[in-house]
Amino acid sequence: MLFLLKRTWLGGLAGLAFFALLGLGLRHLLPEPPPIDPSWRNCLLGVAVVGAVLFSDLSLHGLFCLAFGAAYRRRHRELAEVFRGQGLAAILAGAAMAGLGEELVFRGLSLGVCYLIVSAVVFGLLHHVRRSLWPFTLWAVWQGLLFAAALWYLDKLSVTMTAHFLHDFSGFLIFRWLNATKRVA
Repeated sequence: MLFLLKRTWLGGLAGLAFFALLGLGLRHLLPEPPPIDPSWRNCLLGVAVVGAVLFSDLSLHGLFCLAFGAAYRRRHRELAEVFRGQGLAAILAGAAMAGLGEELVFRGLSLGVCYLIVSAVVFGLLHHVRRSLWPFTLWAVWQGLLFAAALWYLDKLSVTMTAHFLHDFSGFLIFRWLNATKRVA
């Protein structure tokens, strides 16, 4: 569902507005939400975190290509095709929705381990597109857990905000390239 909002700039902006307002409103009601603390240092830590998450993505992609071959590559192609025609404005709006909006709700309300785990599962389930793409729903749960671990360890929401923005931005650029070149990767 959240993936589908990110296909257009209007959907990305609507999702950003919804999640930002929801997250900021809920944070206002909580006694001690995780600090956002924007700084250059935290942005650089976010770049390091996205590097680790992208390494995990690349490792899983390679492992799934080896283990499941053509069946996995068909599903990956099907996921990339969901974003066919996604323009640069939609890529930026979708990445902003992820980094700013989704982080405020799915990781920005507590540092409690139970909250972070449950929110990672909900995060993944809300990224479900359709039954044939269920492996990528599980992958989104895994990514939610990686972002949650980064927040739990580093204690700064701006780190995961930066990492999630860069993750989705780079992912959408890869999908754009795959759709333009009709590659299977």
